[in-house]
Amino acid sequence: MELPNPEPRTRLAEQAARRGLRGLDPLPVLSGLRLLTTAELLCPAPPPRRPADAAGTLEALCTAVQGSVRRRAGWLYAMIPPGQELPVGVRGRLLQAAVLCALQGALRTGGSRAVVRCLPNAGSLLLCLQGGAAVLTPPDAVSLWKRLAAEGGGAAVFGAGPVFTACARLPLCTGSPAPAPAAEALLRDRYALPYVYLGEWCALPWL
Repeated sequence: MELPNPEPRTRLAEQAARRGLRGLDPLPVLSGLRLLTTAELLCPAPPPRRPADAAGTLEALCTAVQGSVRRRAGWLYAMIPPGQELPVGVRGRLLQAAVLCALQGALRTGGSRAVVRCLPNAGSLLLCLQGGAAVLTPPDAVSLWKRLAAEGGGAAVFGAGPVFTACARLPLCTGSPAPAPAAEALLRDRYALPYVYLGEWCALPWL
């Protein structure tokens, strides 16, 4: 899918490349990319040509996050059906961003564990994330989960307690889903969404 306005993203990528060559901290540029990416994903978009494979996308995403985030082992637990396609009518990048933005709250809360569940249930997909202090989770997380539910034709609900909790129920689609990204590709790409959203906690690929 073509980006609405590629010029700001191109300028930020060039800034990041220049900073990397000069040995400077790239995180300020990643912060700009995060704001731009979130704004793009929150805008209504035409239905994707092919549904996203939620299971494959989230499995790759969680594997990449576990491999890049500097945290104790076991801080992230993912319950995703292995080897099963779960096609949903959303953009794969929106699905990634909603989960990653919510994970920031768990990373900002010392010792917190994040749990991601992605399970089929009677013709739909139940996606849940719990972890971290709700007050430390970016407000964008709720907006992204609402956009995810609206784009997929489902619904999202949020917990009212001190721990951030989000659940989305998305109808499953028919047809072959788009290929899910590979965890290795996400780890190698310095502008992949795990680095854009969690860069301050990640071992960046160019450092």
